Amino acid sequence: MEEELIQNMERLRPQEQKEEEERSKVDELRGTPMAVGTLEEIIDDNHAIVSTSVGSEYYVNMLSFVDKDLIEPGCTVLLNNKFHAVVGVLMDDADPMVSVMKLDKAPEETYADIGGLDAQIQEIKESVELPLTHPEYYEDMGIKPPKGVILYGAPGTGKTLLAKAVANQTSATFLRVCGSELIQKYLGDGPKLVRELFRVAEEHAPSIVFIDEIDAIGTKRYDSHSGGEREIQRTMLELLNQLDGFDSKGDVKVV
Repeated sequence: MEEELIQNMERLRPQEQKEEEERSKVDELRGTPMAVGTLEEIIDDNHAIVSTSVGSEYYVNMLSFVDKDLIEPGCTVLLNNKFHAVVGVLMDDADPMVSVMKLDKAPEETYADIGGLDAQIQEIKESVELPLTHPEYYEDMGIKPPKGVILYGAPGTGKTLLAKAVANQTSATFLRVCGSELIQKYLGDGPKLVRELFRVAEEHAPSIVFIDEIDAIGTKRYDSHSGGEREIQRTMLELLNQLDGFDSKGDVKVV
């Protein structure tokens, strides 16, 4: 019986090895899902503390092939889904939606393309353009330049055209977003997008943030009953905080 058992085991072993190889091939084809986390603290060359989107913090290994020069506290890292070990670094931690909002090429429209609106053009030059191009004028006069302007009027009166002309005139980074884009599906996503927008604007200062159709979120503060309305209120309050909070915005102008 013992001999028969050994013979059967010898016969089945190649089949088990083959199955194991095939299983590993299938796993490779599927690919390993990776979690995205934030590096909180570097302990030594091989260990770090990371946090995940859920809020939990872990003491984990950093694998040897991870580029240690790129790792610093606060950077976004790729984590093994099972063990949360650091397996890579994500270079650009900006929200992909914010990256799309950044205009790489200035619009071709200039002030000459705008018919009339001479007073408005003069005002927008003094409040948005001059503080970015010649901040010394305001320092000499001892006044703080405006944080930005709000353009209002009937549809088709040239509000967006005016913003395009400003973007053309200054070499500042121009970020444009439509108010409805800030209304997101999940709770907290709208305010997070507003924070990301202003963080990218500060990183690439001097910059102009142009929010079109702001009436999509710019409602009066009131007691809302539905969850959707409350989320719009939260987005608007985050926008107010970014526009007029404690932190100085520096060379970021809002239109």
